[in-house]
This record gives sequence, C-alpha cells and structure tokens, in this order.
Amino acid sequence: MDASATAAAPGKKLAARLVMLGADGNPVGERLLENESLLVGRDEGPPWSDDTYLDPKHATISPAEGGVRVEDHGSLNGIFFRLVGRTEIRDRDQFRIGQELLRFEELPEPTPAADGTEKMGSPNPGYWGRLVTLVDPDVPSSAWPFCEEKVVLGREEGDITFPHDGYVSGTHARIEGTDAGIFLEDLDSSNGTYVRVRSGDLVPFGTTLLIGQRLFRIEAP
Repeated sequence: MDASATAAAPGKKLAARLVMLGADGNPVGERLLENESLLVGRDEGPPWSDDTYLDPKHATISPAEGGVRVEDHGSLNGIFFRLVGRTEIRDRDQFRIGQELLRFEELPEPTPAADGTEKMGSPNPGYWGRLVTLVDPDVPSSAWPFCEEKVVLGREEGDITFPHDGYVSGTHARIEGTDAGIFLEDLDSSNGTYVRVRSGDLVPFGTTLLIGQRLFRIEAP
C-alpha cells in the first residue's frame, strides 16, 4: 500500500473495476468506477445492506492512478487487503490470519515522565514488539511480546501458534524487524494474510480486498 502516490494530471480519466468474488473465487458481479467515488456501507443498498460487519457509512473507494484509494470513515471493522509477499507494518496495525484478528504493537524503551519520574515495570529482556489478539477491534485479549528478529506465526509450527484455528496454515506468516523497518510476510498460506488498509492508502490493481464479509478484486478498467 502506498499513501504517497501522486494524483493524476488534471483532466485525466481515472477508472477502476471493483469485482465481487463468490465462494469459489470466481467473479459474480462488478462495478466500474469512472471519475467517481463509491460509498460503501449498510445505508448504500446491495450488496452492502445485509452485511452487519459494515458501518452505515463505512468507507469511500475512489479510482486513482494505478488502483483505488480507500478513505475509511472511522469504521469499526475496516477494510483489509490480501497480502502478497510482504509489507511494512507500523505500530497498532491490524491483520488477520485464519479467524484471528491481531494487532502489532511496538514496545519502545520506557522514558521518564515530564517531571523526571522513572516508570516502574517488569524487567525487559529486550522486547521490541508484541502481538495482541483482539476479541473485537477495541478489546485486546492475549499478548505475546518478542525480542527475536524474526517471529513465525502458524497453527502447528512457529514462535506463536494457534493450534485450534483450522484456517491457519501450519506455518502461516512471519514478522521481521530490520534496520529498514518492520515487515509482515505471508508464507504461502492457504487462506491468506489480510492487513487492514490505512485510510488514504492507494490499493493497486490486482489486489484482493475483504470488505465486510465479501471479497473483491481491484482490476484495471
């Protein structure tokens, strides 16, 4: 995802196709956007109206140079893109593997309060991040701090496992901290890794989006 892409030149036509996918992954409908934005939400009629995972006014999708731009209207559940390869993640970014909704959180070194008072806490063996399970987008449950450079997630193998989630692959995804940033990588999982789109980001052509309970592919016109 790229939030820095420039807008098209004045007068240039912007267009994209939003293709809805069925349970078998084949197209079952599409919407062509030509120099227009699409408002997504339960108030906007089919196919959104019966999807209770969508807010009444959820997000706006607009054609842009090379894809679409997603503006999230403060929705509860967001919009997620299926990860191909790896992407950089930042503090409090959310992603899904199987049925698990997860949030990455950085764990910086504690700093004194403004008046110089040191913060009391448990000994830190070098934790730089943690993964939090969310039972809903605002309620954290389990948390796993880590200090290793690479952290593997999976059902059967890895540093963090979800043994009871049949939708998680044996080895599913990996988080890696490098000098260039922190990256999330899908390890060719069967059901994919889905990352929450940051509002304002450009979603390129060829990307699969999870919007509420439905999958869509962004295609060139």
